[in-house]
Amino acid sequence: MTICMEREMKQMADEALVLDLLGRERSATIEDLMSLAGMSWEQMFGLIDRLSRSGSVRLTRVGADYYVEKMGRA
Repeated sequence: MTICMEREMKQMADEALVLDLLGRERSATIEDLMSLAGMSWEQMFGLIDRLSRSGSVRLTRVGADYYVEKMGRA
């Protein structure tokens, strides 16, 4: 398996994990998701960026916190 394919599979697994976490709570802060998923801020923000561009989540800033909301069906 090539490094590119391994990276893509890891990204897909991380996206599925975050969407599953959001499926339970509907929304959470980036910090909460980082803690639950064991990712750094940079990793989580990049993942949320990809998911928001695909329409899967919405990122909203409230004060100093960033909230991530799962879009679509509850």
